Amino acid sequence: MLFCGLSPAHPSVIESMGVVPGEQVLTRRRLMLVDGVPLRIATSYFLPEAPEVDELRGDGFLQGGLQELFERHGRVFGRAVETLIARQPTNQESELLAIGAEEPVVEIVRTSYDREGKPVHTLQTICAAKRHVFVIAQRPGDEAF
Repeated sequence: MLFCGLSPAHPSVIESMGVVPGEQVLTRRRLMLVDGVPLRIATSYFLPEAPEVDELRGDGFLQGGLQELFERHGRVFGRAVETLIARQPTNQESELLAIGAEEPVVEIVRTSYDREGKPVHTLQTICAAKRHVFVIAQRPGDEAF
């Protein structure tokens, strides 16, 4: 865990979370490693007035995961919107991911909404592009092209 606490909303989540620039959101940032190699930086954003926020304030991992936590508080998943952006890393991202400044990253921003259309969680993941393969698959039974 790199950080857990209130911080100004990141520009990539302002619109999806329905907050104004500079507004404080609960932020949980982790560095994900495999065999000691940094793969990605995962940052979760939550509205500070959300019913589950007290359980999210600690820096430990959640037992049962986010889905179970949300459902325990009566929040049922409705839909998600995900955006992928290939770009050059910031200096901090290069350092944390142990990559060169010229090596690309893929930024994935996924916002999940409950059935009422309210934002529940935004996850911003910064991936070292050369260490990932992104597989996009259609769900079984989905007949849309």
